[in-house]
Amino acid sequence: MRTTLHHVYEFTARDGHVIRFDEEGGPSTTIEGDLVTVHYLPERPQQATAKAPARGRLAASTGAAMLFLAVFIGFAVFLMIAWNSDSSMP
Repeated sequence: MRTTLHHVYEFTARDGHVIRFDEEGGPSTTIEGDLVTVHYLPERPQQATAKAPARGRLAASTGAAMLFLAVFIGFAVFLMIAWNSDSSMP
């Protein structure tokens, strides 16, 4: 058995449309009637979230991906050089 915290949010977008969405997770201290900040792009309010943007986490994951790719490419270049130097020997 598993329990998941689930919130249903409703807000009025800048264009006046009422948007309602649900989201798993979030703080367990949020109860009905609380005011929360909702993050969304004006052209896509249906993809709103009450979770705060994690710009630091995004930067860290991008940096880790770039480091992984650099190591992978460096290793591939090393293998190509090693393969070519071994096969060119008499």
